[in-house]
Amino acid sequence: MDTMRRNLFKCYFAGVVLVLALWVREAGAAEVLTIGGQGQISWQGRVASDAAVDAIKPEYRSPLDPQVTEIGNTPSDLIDFDNDEFPNSILPGQVGDGQNIATAISGRGGGISSPTVLDISDVQLRSSLEQLITASPTGKAFERKGNFVLGTLLVIDLGGRFGVNQLRFFPRNTVFSSPGTPFQGDFLKNFEVHLNDGVVLTKAGNPIWEFYEGRMNNDEAVTTIDIDPPRLLRFLRLRATSSIPFEVEKIQIFGEGFFPTARYLSPVVDLGTPANWGQLRWLQSLVGEGDEVDMQIRSRTGTDETPLTYTRKRVGLKDAEEITLSVDNLDQSLGRREYLRLPEKGGQSDVWERGSVRDDLDHWSPWTSPYSLVDGTGTEGTKILSPGPRRYIQFRVDFLSNDLSASYALGELSFDYTSPPLADALIGEIFPRDVAAAEDISFVYALRTEMETGEVQGFDTFELQTGTRVSRVERVEIIDRNGVSVVDHTFAEQEQPTAEGGVEIVSITDDGFSVKFPLIVEHGSVLKIYFVSRVLSFSTTFEGRALLAAEEAFQGVIAGDADLLAEDDIAYKSDVTVLSPSVNTGSLIGSIALATPVITPNGDAVNDQLKLSYEILAVVGTARIRVEVVDLGGRRARTLFDGLGQNGVYDAKRLPALAWDGRDERNELVPPGLYLVRIEVEGDARASATVRSFGVSY
Repeated sequence: MDTMRRNLFKCYFAGVVLVLALWVREAGAAEVLTIGGQGQISWQGRVASDAAVDAIKPEYRSPLDPQVTEIGNTPSDLIDFDNDEFPNSILPGQVGDGQNIATAISGRGGGISSPTVLDISDVQLRSSLEQLITASPTGKAFERKGNFVLGTLLVIDLGGRFGVNQLRFFPRNTVFSSPGTPFQGDFLKNFEVHLNDGVVLTKAGNPIWEFYEGRMNNDEAVTTIDIDPPRLLRFLRLRATSSIPFEVEKIQIFGEGFFPTARYLSPVVDLGTPANWGQLRWLQSLVGEGDEVDMQIRSRTGTDETPLTYTRKRVGLKDAEEITLSVDNLDQSLGRREYLRLPEKGGQSDVWERGSVRDDLDHWSPWTSPYSLVDGTGTEGTKILSPGPRRYIQFRVDFLSNDLSASYALGELSFDYTSPPLADALIGEIFPRDVAAAEDISFVYALRTEMETGEVQGFDTFELQTGTRVSRVERVEIIDRNGVSVVDHTFAEQEQPTAEGGVEIVSITDDGFSVKFPLIVEHGSVLKIYFVSRVLSFSTTFEGRALLAAEEAFQGVIAGDADLLAEDDIAYKSDVTVLSPSVNTGSLIGSIALATPVITPNGDAVNDQLKLSYEILAVVGTARIRVEVVDLGGRRARTLFDGLGQNGVYDAKRLPALAWDGRDERNELVPPGLYLVRIEVEGDARASATVRSFGVSY
C-alpha cells in the first residue's frame, strides 16, 4: 500500500474517533464504547485506565475437539494484530515468504493420513506420519520398502484453506544432513499429485480430487511441485504409481497471500450493570482490489461472564445426569478452571468426572446474523440485534476471501448503550396478527412493563416501525397494574405530529411513528397504541423501542404476552409479527392512485403533472419494476422508472420520476387524448402487471 493511502486511512480514522467523542459528550445518558483503534478496549482486551468497563478473555471450544475449550481472541492464530499498514486494526494474517504451512496443520484441526497402509500398527503409522510435517529433522522417515508400495497414498488436510504455491518432499540425508541414514537415493520415482480446494466435496464431505501433475522416472531427490498460479487449497494427495521402494522424511507446503478464512473473538465486555444496546458502527478498509472478499460481524449478549456451560457427572453411573453447578459452591455455576481440575475419566477414587461443554443458551443469546457492511459504516450505523438489557456483550468477526491478494481490515468497532435500563423488561405484542394485504387495518400495539428491581429510569416515548406510512395514529392508553386506565387520549389530528392534553404524536415517517406520554415508572403498567396501517408483505415485524427523551436513553422490546387485546387474542400466540398469507397468491402490485384523472401540462401550475403512487407487495429481496406511459395503441410515450425495488409505497415524493410532465422521450409534449400508466413487476417466483387510464388535455 502506498503512503498516500495509509495517510488517508489514518486521517479518516482520526476524524471518526473525534466525531464519536463529540457524540458521547452531547448524548447525555447514552454512551459510546469502542473496541480496537484508539478505543477504551484494545482488540486483545487491554482496558484503558479511565474506562468504566471491564474486558474478560473469551473462551471458545477448540476446532479440534468441541469438548476442549481454549482462551484467546483468534482460534488457530490466523489474525494479524500488528500490521504496519493498518495500525491498531485487525485483518487476516498472511502466509510468510518461505513459511511451511504444513507444520501447523495439527493445531488447526488438519492432519496427515495414509489410508492404504495396512501392514503396520496404527500407533506406528501415526508416529511415522506425524514426523513428516514437523519443522525439525527427527532422523526418521515414512518408509515403503517392502510389499504393497504401489498405490501408497499420503493425504494432507491443511485444516483450512490456504494459498499454496509449492509442494516439496524428500528422503533423509538431502535437505537435512543424516550421515547415518544414507537414503538420499530412495526418493519417490513415480507419482501423481492431486488437489482439492476444500469446497468441491462429496455429499459425505470427502474431497473430489483434481489431478494436477504426474511424473515418471523422477530424478529429483528433493522433489518440488510448483503450483502456478497459486491456488486456494485445503487437501493435497500424493500417490505412488510404481512398486519402486521409497521413503519420505518431510513433506513441506509453501504458500502466499491472506488466509482466506480467519475468525476474531472480542473480549466479553462487562459493563458492570445491565445496559440497553443502540447502534453499532465500525471502520473498515479494503486491502487490495479483489471483489471476492467479505467480512461478517455478529454479536451476542449475556447475563454472566461466559457463553459456555461446563458440566460434571458422577463416576460409574450409566447415563449420569450432567450437573452445571460448582462442586465447592452449589450457588455458583461450574467454571472452566474447576472443570479442568476434574478428571476426563474418573477412577475408583473419584466422585466426579468431566461432562460435556455446551453453548449456554439459557444466559446468552445466539450469534446474530451478519450485520450489513453498508449500514455499519454509515453515519447512523446499524441497530444491535442482540437482546437487552444485559450486562455482557461480545462480537465475532469472520474474514472471508477467495482472492489471495485481498481482504478487509477492521479499524474499530463502536457501539452506543444506556445504563441503567428503562425497565427490567418491556414485553410487546400487536393485534390482529393475521390480516389482509394492502388494506387499512386497525391495529393495537401493547407494551407491558417489568420494573421490580428499582434500578430503572422509566420511559415517556415510544417508537414503532410499521414498514409503511400509517394512515392514522388514533389513540394512546396507559393502564396501571390494578387495571385502572390512567391515560386515555384520542387524537383529533391523527395524521400528523400534534400535542394534545399531555400526549403527543412526535413524528410520522414513511415507515413508522413515535408518540410521547406521561412518564411510565410503575411495574405492571400497560401502554396501548391504536393506529391504522397496511401490510405489504407475507410477514411484517413491528419493531418497537421505548425512550426517555430527556436522557436520550432507549430500550428494545421482547415479544410476548403483554395483555388480552381481544377475545381471540391467544396468549401463547402473542408476537410482534403480522402475517398476510394472501399476499403470496395475489398480485405483486397493490393499490394505485393518480393525483388527477386528467393532466393539463400548459404551464399554469394546475394539474400540470401526472403524480402517480403505487404499492409493491410480497417481494422477497428485490424485484425489477418498470413504469411506463403508453398510448391506447401500446406505443411507449415515456419510461418513468426501470430498476430494482422492494416492498413499499412508491410516489412522486420518494421517486420524483413518478411525476410526469406530459413530455415524451424526445422531450416533446404528447398529443391530447387517453393514455395508460403501465406497471410491471418481475419477482423471482412470479410477475404482475396492471394499467390505469388517464387523460391529457390542453
